[in-house]
Amino acid sequence: MMNIVVVIHGTEIVTLAKKNYQKYKVAVDRMNYYHQLGVQFHICGLALHDFDYTPEDMQDFVKIVPSAFADLAGLQQEGYALITPRIFTKQVNTQDIR
Repeated sequence: MMNIVVVIHGTEIVTLAKKNYQKYKVAVDRMNYYHQLGVQFHICGLALHDFDYTPEDMQDFVKIVPSAFADLAGLQQEGYALITPRIFTKQVNTQDIR
């Protein structure tokens, strides 16, 4: 088994605001599913403040941490590995490579 923590900061936090649930339902439901399997979701408190949200505005399964950067450093001190996603632009039509 693995312990996984997803640290969310910046503009991405809007996906977890309760008021935006319908707009991001597919993603939020998927995150909640993984949360039920043990994945933790942390939201940067600094970003929360920057976007004028309160902890009560966020989905119940997320944990608010003071700072994403401090949280990442602390998790790495505990032995967690940092994996940063890379988003690549799609270059080829899916139908063309089937």
